[in-house]
Parts: sequence; structure tokens; C-alpha cells
Amino acid sequence: MRDMEEAIHALRLAANGKNELTANTYFRWQLNTTHPSVAEILMLFGSWQIALERAGIGQARLTFTKSEIIDALRQAREELDPFTSATYREWAQQKQAPSLTDIVHQFNSWQQALSEADILKERIQEMEQRIIESLLEAQGALPVLTSQTYTKWAAGQNRPTVATIARRYGSWSNALEIIGIEFPRKRWREEEVLDVLAAAVKETEHLTIASYQRFSIGRDAPSIGVITALFGSWRNALLVLEAQRPS
Repeated sequence: MRDMEEAIHALRLAANGKNELTANTYFRWQLNTTHPSVAEILMLFGSWQIALERAGIGQARLTFTKSEIIDALRQAREELDPFTSATYREWAQQKQAPSLTDIVHQFNSWQQALSEADILKERIQEMEQRIIESLLEAQGALPVLTSQTYTKWAAGQNRPTVATIARRYGSWSNALEIIGIEFPRKRWREEEVLDVLAAAVKETEHLTIASYQRFSIGRDAPSIGVITALFGSWRNALLVLEAQRPS
């Protein structure tokens, strides 16, 4: 893998003292040489513009600090609905705020910038709130709440989809159980669940959610949603199981 210094050296050679260098110009210059390709440069720097900046080629651009970018992202989050990289790009152009290139330059990715600005966490919390409210409203509006009736009810209302709900909670039925809309068919007690988990441990090389779900097929076994509801989380259930093992 090429390193950044090698790529910067090649860019400066290709620019030949000029203050501009397009990817196409570099591509033609690089042919039949051993210098890094355009693809390799993009892999190293994330974008052509950032590569040129690192090589000191092109007009000087306003450099934003991480703190300034985070402030801009939070302001945009308040003003934009929906808040996406596309809507942010337009907003940034109007406000002369940090561009997407500036953001990637400082944080390596859009998602990382959102994470450090605590926006990613907020978006997850907002989605969970929307799911809970939508399911409770659907329960009140529908005679029977199933994934099929919910899909028809939610159509055209900008509600979380069944797929989104299943991704967040593991499955549609888990979501209903955890939120309290649909209670488990069997009232499992903690000791009964621990007995099932102990049996699963004996039959699986490494007990994970996926291996447990395979183990539970065709058995009278609690769902992941039931286990989570009883113990707070899958990990907590395993910790309790481990603590009860004879030393």
C-alpha cells in the first residue's frame, strides 16, 4: 500500500509548479509510471480535493476546526428537516459553513462527525421514540396489530417501516413484547429461562443471540425479547447464568 508522502510527492510532480491539477490530468500523467494511481490517492485521502490540499496545490481554503464543524452540524440539525448529508450540503453553501469535504477532512467520515457531535445518538433516540409512538398509535387504531395491518396503516404516514422496527428490536414480535403491546404467550420465570440457557450452552460451542435462536427452533424456549425483558439485556442474562454455575 502506498503512503501519503509518496502520493503527495507524485501530485507535486504532476502539477509541475502549477496551482491546479485535475484527476484526469494526473491520470494521463501517471500512465506508464510507477507513481500512485488516482484510485490509490483517493483511498489514502478520501477525496481528490483533500489530496490536493495536503500537497499544497490549489487555492487556499478556509480551514475549520473540529469544534467549529461540530457547532455547524448542531445548528444545521436544528434548522433542517430532514437532516441528511444532501440537505446539509445545500445548507452549508448558503451559510458559508464547513463543506462535506471539510467534514471528511477533519473526521474521516460523515458518520464519524455526527457521532462526535452527539447527533448520531440523538437520531437513534428519535427513531426509537417514533417507533414506540407509532406502534402505540397503531395498536389503538387497529382491531388487531400485526406486521401486515401495521404496514397498511402506516402507508403514506412517514412512519417507521416493519423492517426498521425489526432491525431496531431484533424482530417484529420482540418489539411488541419489549414495548408491552404483546405479552409473551408463556409467562417465563427467571429460573426457567436460565435452565433453557444452560441447555443451550451445552449444545452450542459459543452461546450468542444467533446460536441461541438456532437452538430454540422447534423448542419450548423463550424468545430473545422475553430474555431481554426479564434480565435487562442478553449480556445480563449470560452474566446471571455464569454466576449460578457451580465453582
